[in-house]
Amino acid sequence: MIRDYYQSYRATLFLFFLLSFSLSQNAKLTIELKNGNKITGELLNKTDSTYSLNTEFGQLTIPKKDISLISDGITNGSVRNNKKSSLSNSYLNAKASQLSLNQEARWRTIYAAMGVGNTLYGGGIPYLLDWDQDDDEYIGFRLLVFGATFTLSSSYTKNMDLPLGRSYLQFAGANLGFYSIVPIISVVGLKNWSEFDPDGKVALGYTMVSTPYGSILADRSYTKWNLSNGQSFLISLGINLGALNSVGVIQQTDWYSWSQKNPENFARWTTSLVYAGALFGGKIAKEIALKNSSITEGDVAFLNLSIGLGYLNSLVLGYAIELNHYKDQTMLTMAGVNGFLYLGNKLNKKYGSLSQGQEKIVALGAGAAYLAWVGTALLTGVDYGERSARYLDAASITAGWYFSRINISSDFSKNDIPTKRKNEMVLAVSPILLNQNRTLVPGVSINLNF
Repeated sequence: MIRDYYQSYRATLFLFFLLSFSLSQNAKLTIELKNGNKITGELLNKTDSTYSLNTEFGQLTIPKKDISLISDGITNGSVRNNKKSSLSNSYLNAKASQLSLNQEARWRTIYAAMGVGNTLYGGGIPYLLDWDQDDDEYIGFRLLVFGATFTLSSSYTKNMDLPLGRSYLQFAGANLGFYSIVPIISVVGLKNWSEFDPDGKVALGYTMVSTPYGSILADRSYTKWNLSNGQSFLISLGINLGALNSVGVIQQTDWYSWSQKNPENFARWTTSLVYAGALFGGKIAKEIALKNSSITEGDVAFLNLSIGLGYLNSLVLGYAIELNHYKDQTMLTMAGVNGFLYLGNKLNKKYGSLSQGQEKIVALGAGAAYLAWVGTALLTGVDYGERSARYLDAASITAGWYFSRINISSDFSKNDIPTKRKNEMVLAVSPILLNQNRTLVPGVSINLNF
């Protein structure tokens, strides 16, 4: 009872802390460009590749590659030309270094450290020491670890460059490290492992080491490969997609009979294949990411949205065509997920990159199209409960996804065309639903603009 109360108290306190936590900090900066120009303004935003300032000329976004020096009002001038004492120079250098840090994901690292500290270590260490979980000593230790990990992680990341991309890869590495114990146990054998580690303490001790070590290895890879937010996000997505596809392939086998006849061998092969699939998916994504340095976080978020759309459509279509066997549904799901990933990548290449947050506009467009179809069905008296209506569910969501993505590209292209072309005729063909005898039938709308 006491433990449930404290767990509820910790969750409430932590949520309140997150809601009240502010990540914005305005500062007056002077940026000197490599061409000699100087720009002064209030810092609005800072990413891994740009600074956004509010200047007397309006909001300006400055690529980091064009910057030679950054200073603020405290430094009173250029660190490069400063001739004061060595102590003063050290302070100015430290100040300039601090201004160039990107810590937009610092909260994620602190949050992860607190979460892992309270669960893996706060709960794991008392288990290794055989503490009674109902004692106040156990609860007090977990609360202490929860607070201590905040202090330690906050101090450790104070002067660390932590863009979102670095955080994405740290999380992916930590997950790979955490789950690496599963194929190890399976290869050794479930019965063999239970004989020398009946309480799971060896596995728990291994996980306490492998989880932070995986995060460290991922962090080193991030620095070595010099990744952007989009590239890191893509690698993380590749790891998850590789694992999911591996599970889908295994389900195409006679896995249930296999697991009943030889559970040891089944666990050994399946866990190893899924983990290897995750590593292989991450490797493929890494090769693609390193060849596409211009990929943005918005691009990858759109791919993630496309994967989700493919999964949703596969479930809807599976119901519409009355798939009764799980293997058929799994195959359709794999086709939907990978097919929409392919289509999403094609749209990114054709219509250009998305900035962070623009993929949410596409998601809103897909939802709006679906709601418009449902509204039309209700107004016209169409029986929405029919299985055939599921085809229009998938069609409406997909159309909203597709046309919303194109319209975002159109917004950019308008700014790139200084004058309107004369004597230009445009033929537009689009699908439309027509009401015939209280039933919706597909049609075609043709518009000619001149």
